[in-house]
Amino acid sequence: MEQSELELLYTTYSKELFLYAFSFTKNQHDAEELVSDAFFQLAIQDNQPKNIKFWLFLVVKNRFIDQKRKKKRWQITSLDFFQPKEHKKTDDSLLLSEKNQALYNALDSLKSPNKELILFFYFLDWSTIEIGEFLSLTPNQVRVGLHRSRKQLKEVLKNEN
Repeated sequence: MEQSELELLYTTYSKELFLYAFSFTKNQHDAEELVSDAFFQLAIQDNQPKNIKFWLFLVVKNRFIDQKRKKKRWQITSLDFFQPKEHKKTDDSLLLSEKNQALYNALDSLKSPNKELILFFYFLDWSTIEIGEFLSLTPNQVRVGLHRSRKQLKEVLKNEN
């Protein structure tokens, strides 16, 4: 693959891939690493994958799963635990951050297919057709899954309040 093609693909898909990776890792550095690893894997491919966008998303997901399995074997204490928290927030920003945190926690509590459906549709602006292609579902199955996912998310948010 030529350098300019790879650069074009990176500028096109890197933000979406980062958001997808960040939804798994909850860590900016780890998410960036997954994205760069996916593009590295694309660069070393002899034959270009059929659907590059979906291929990149699958690489990110599979790499995350591999890393998670490795981390189960080796438990490492995160340094974030030892860093002091910032306490200078206004009431409005504190309230907004609490609402966002509640939404992220509720979204994180959903099981994988439901979580991915909401992430792809609302955060990455994928169409039901694109989601269906990626998850091997029909657009109608995606719409039904989205409805059920929203319903589950609403219940989780209701139970938290």
